[in-house]
Amino acid sequence: MSREEFLKGLGEALAGEAPEAVIRDNLSYYREYITQEMAKGRTMDEIVAEIGEPRIVARTIIDSCEASGEALSGTGSYGGMGGYQDDGASGYGSRQGQGPNIHYFNLNKWYWRILIPILFIIILVTALNVVGGLFYLLFRFAGPILVFCLVFWFLRNLKK
Repeated sequence: MSREEFLKGLGEALAGEAPEAVIRDNLSYYREYITQEMAKGRTMDEIVAEIGEPRIVARTIIDSCEASGEALSGTGSYGGMGGYQDDGASGYGSRQGQGPNIHYFNLNKWYWRILIPILFIIILVTALNVVGGLFYLLFRFAGPILVFCLVFWFLRNLKK
C-alpha cells in the first residue's frame, strides 16, 4: 500500500462520518507522519503495521469525534475545539482552538527516557549528600555538645 492509497482510504472512510475540519486535520497529520517516518528509512508496510489499516484508524477518529461532541451534525458544521497539533520535537502536544488548551508531556520520547532516570539519580545523590552532611556535622560537634550538656546537668544538680 502506498502513502496515497492509505490517505485515500482514510479520507473515504471518514467522508460523511466526521466534520471536514477533522478530516482535513487528520489527513494532513498522517501525510506528514508517513513522510517523516519514510525519511527515517522505514517502509510503508512497517508504518501501516504500526498505525493500522485506514478503516481502523478512521473508526478511532470517528469514535473520538462522537465522544467529544464533534460528531457530524445535520448542517455539516464543525463545532469542536480544533485539531490536534504536535510538531514532534517539542515533547508535548496540545489541542488548540475555541475551547481550553490542554497540554500534556509525551514521556515516550527517547530523550525523556534518558533524562528521567538521570534526574532521579541526581536528586537521590543530592538528598544523600544533604543527609550525610547533617550527620557529619552532628557527629563532629556531638562530643562538645555532650560535654556541655553533662557540665550543665552536673552544675544544675550541684546547686540542689
